[in-house]
Amino acid sequence: MARTIGVIGIGHVGVTTAFNIVTKGLADTLVMIDSKEGWAEAERADLKDSLGGLSTYTKLIANDYSALRDADVVIFSAGDISVIKDGDRNSEIKTTKAAIDDVAPKLAASGFHGVLIDVSNPCDVAVSYWQEKLDLGRNQIIGTGTALDTYRMRRAVAEAVRVNVADVRGYNMGEHGADQFTAWSSVRVNNKPIKDFPNVKLDEISEAARLGGWQIFKAKHYTSFGIATIACEIALAVCNDAHRIFPCSAYDPEFDIAIGHPTTIGRTGVIDNPPMGLSGDEVDAYAHAAETIKANLAKLHALS
Repeated sequence: MARTIGVIGIGHVGVTTAFNIVTKGLADTLVMIDSKEGWAEAERADLKDSLGGLSTYTKLIANDYSALRDADVVIFSAGDISVIKDGDRNSEIKTTKAAIDDVAPKLAASGFHGVLIDVSNPCDVAVSYWQEKLDLGRNQIIGTGTALDTYRMRRAVAEAVRVNVADVRGYNMGEHGADQFTAWSSVRVNNKPIKDFPNVKLDEISEAARLGGWQIFKAKHYTSFGIATIACEIALAVCNDAHRIFPCSAYDPEFDIAIGHPTTIGRTGVIDNPPMGLSGDEVDAYAHAAETIKANLAKLHALS
């Protein structure tokens, strides 16, 4: 079955995502959409120049919402990262809301009925807002959430205990922002609980995961490679019906909000929410993050 993936918002993250989709052969058709005149068309032409050197072929379409009708996945990465202040992703609430308000009716009119993956920040707030704007099941609208934060945590643990990052398992959860936390009760290194490594400074690793993006942002003024990789992995899990677990931003009925937590991802988006088995402190941190996201969603609703 032919696979179609759409990317809306062809900035640093969007074009890196598109490049990964094409060079890894993740889709048979890639639809790129951007509001800046000529931008998606230019990136389409640039990507077409790479096709002769690849072992796969991807049909490339620019700025055609109708081509998203039967898309398996649409990745939304529109927004304006330049408005971020003091390392606060919530600085993007106004610009992200405006982008969603512009795109949502066009996406709905296209007949799109696949899975939407939000990358734009504040991710958890944006996912909740998308769920209000589109007539899709909540399971079909997710965000990258704390998946990238989880990868940053895993990298830091791997460096601390000198193992390959693939041998570290566990999750960061909560808000993709200041109120994220590492669920240390879930972290394993070669199947050993992290508590079996007494010399590992957990607080320092948690902080490294939380601030990792800002260290990159201070120099580059954006991040792209990590988040694009996560978006592609989640998109592939949808296309493959992989039933793979990611700490996505997804609806949690207990708190009635989208929040970063382990979710099983397949063809229809969220298949289920595996039990988390958190410690008491982690339960409290998760609840606190949920309240923070709700407060920020209220700020979005208050915008004209």
